[in-house]
Amino acid sequence: MASLTADGVGHRYGSLLLFRRLSFEVGGGDSLAVTGANGAGKSTLLRILAGVLAPKAGRVRLTVDGEAVAPEVHPRRAGLVAPALGLYDPLSARENLAFLARARRLPDADDRIDAALTRVGLAGRADDPVSTFSSGMRQRVKYAAALLADPPLLLLDEPAANLDAAGREMVEAVVAAQREGGGIVVVATNRADEAARHDRTLRIEDHR
Repeated sequence: MASLTADGVGHRYGSLLLFRRLSFEVGGGDSLAVTGANGAGKSTLLRILAGVLAPKAGRVRLTVDGEAVAPEVHPRRAGLVAPALGLYDPLSARENLAFLARARRLPDADDRIDAALTRVGLAGRADDPVSTFSSGMRQRVKYAAALLADPPLLLLDEPAANLDAAGREMVEAVVAAQREGGGIVVVATNRADEAARHDRTLRIEDHR
């Protein structure tokens, strides 16, 4: 089981305040929706929760099976799906994931890659260049990348972006499996219907 705690987290870019004194805890099997207008700081908060951006104030702590995850390890225990994440277009979906697996020194990389591509519905296109993929298929590759290491923390920034009905069903299945396995899901969205599917909602404008 995992838990994620934010304690007095705040961030700004120069004189632009995004949020401050933001505190919450999400336990294993639970999900949190972060809502707010475009530019309110949702994506920034998810990057902080993923451990790839240090907040200007406060701290974030990830615990897995009762053990605190060290800050330098935290990014490797989080799976992040976000519009800003890039893919290597000349490489196939499989090669993109293989590059990531090598960078993270993941064991059983081939099995992990096959399993992740199957989960997102891309097993039949695994060896095609990403440059030939639609925007929805590219989004599926990002999900496969996020799931590759079986992370206890899954962070989804606008999770349904560019996805058709089948793709949205895939996201729902991924979220359900994450929660059933005792993992954590945090979703950033400006869609009320999407936010309503989660246990709690944090409105980011309430923390300015």
